[in-house]
Amino acid sequence: MKKKILVMLLTAGVMALAGGCGDKDKKDENSKQESTQEDTKEDAEQSGTVNQLAQVDYDVEQCVKLGDYMGLEIALGSYEVTDEDVKSNIESMLPSYPAYEDTDKTTVEEGDIANIDYEGLKDGVAFEGGTAQGTNLEIGSDSFIDGFEDGLIGKKVGEKVALELTFPENYGSEELAGQAVVFNVTVNKIVKKVDMTFDTMTDAYVASNFTSQGYNNVEEMKKGVREQLESNNEITKESDTQNELLKQLHTTCKIEVPRELLDTRIKEYKERVQANVEASSMTMEDYYTQMQTTEDDFNVQVEQMVQESLENQLLLEAIAKKEKISADDGGYEDYVKSVVTDYGFESEEALINQYGEDYVKNAYVSDKTMELLINNAKITYDEKKDAADQEKSEQNKDDSANDSKKKKEKAE
Repeated sequence: MKKKILVMLLTAGVMALAGGCGDKDKKDENSKQESTQEDTKEDAEQSGTVNQLAQVDYDVEQCVKLGDYMGLEIALGSYEVTDEDVKSNIESMLPSYPAYEDTDKTTVEEGDIANIDYEGLKDGVAFEGGTAQGTNLEIGSDSFIDGFEDGLIGKKVGEKVALELTFPENYGSEELAGQAVVFNVTVNKIVKKVDMTFDTMTDAYVASNFTSQGYNNVEEMKKGVREQLESNNEITKESDTQNELLKQLHTTCKIEVPRELLDTRIKEYKERVQANVEASSMTMEDYYTQMQTTEDDFNVQVEQMVQESLENQLLLEAIAKKEKISADDGGYEDYVKSVVTDYGFESEEALINQYGEDYVKNAYVSDKTMELLINNAKITYDEKKDAADQEKSEQNKDDSANDSKKKKEKAE
């Protein structure tokens, strides 16, 4: 839980509002946790202009009136990974990795998929990125520069052709933009795309497309995807449990955030977001447009988010004080090391410099407090499913009893 508490208290809001500043594409479920860690690291690095959080004096016992907080009852859904989950996840991956099978066609036509080898030469020298073997190219897809695909129409399987072409003036590479080149191309075969499904994928298909992810056959892929889903679900389960516990605490306790503390954290928060925006060579106006919001709406969102974060902080701080929970040296040292490792800070000093030792210690104490509360809570998972199963079981018993009764009446 150590990572979760730190993020909840320090950076959760920044992820929601400042995450649009970069070009981090989260390509699939398997990369979510890694991406979150990278975002947190970048947030810390880019916001270096906002060093340690400012100290604001307040009396937590005046801010929080504690109610019941031990033995809270929490009911959450199921986090079990089913066979259907594994199947669904794999099926979502397959369209990005099409399968092909050979055909008997011998001449390339518009719409065909030609399997080719090619080498691009500029002034007789192969240029970077211009050579490949076994590439499947759909003729007419405009995937390659003008003239390349048209130049293959009418060519025979096994035929070699030299295509004299010119890169467009606005091509992404300055070295090649507007330059005349020659592509030496060999047509290996003509293939057709095959729809691959969870039930039809083969070891050969997996090995040719997913070795970079560590999968060499179907069983390895199924096992690996299941393990990743289980890992993701465990993280979600942990987060959901903490969030539900905090939600319960809000119903039993009363919290009043000091205005000075709220205003100070809002100011720091906005400075952090602005630092991220400026590091991306954008203005705040660009940022509002990109996020499809306005400055006024942004300000409202920030205040709501910081308010919620501070309420959680004060709640845990008040409980920690009452339970006499403190930052023991050994545990605190281990905590700092884990945060540095998990979130990619350059060093322990970088973490402390970013947030201040007092604040990091408070995060550690909050972590210990949350652990105490969870260990003493009455938590049930998938209770609704259990109830449904019980109801179904009872219904089956009733149906069975009714059937027996009908059979008996019929016999009589």
